[in-house]
Amino acid sequence: MNSPHEDFYIIAKIDGQEKHLNVIQLETTDGVPYYACHIGDTEITQLRNETYGKWEQLWGNLDDKTIQDIGLKIEEKIKSS
Repeated sequence: MNSPHEDFYIIAKIDGQEKHLNVIQLETTDGVPYYACHIGDTEITQLRNETYGKWEQLWGNLDDKTIQDIGLKIEEKIKSS
């Protein structure tokens, strides 16, 4: 699957503060989507929604509550577009 990369913004709580995140949807070589999250020009994490329904961090050092919050915001954004 060779789809164009999607780029959108969400607001999520990180360390108790609301942050504007630029999210870029990318794909692994086998076509599974994952999401690179940036604050400004700095990439803070990469997330993927696993088949068992939980968001997992591929790269970064955010706590699980923050990962799940960001994942929920990504899901909401994708469903509304």
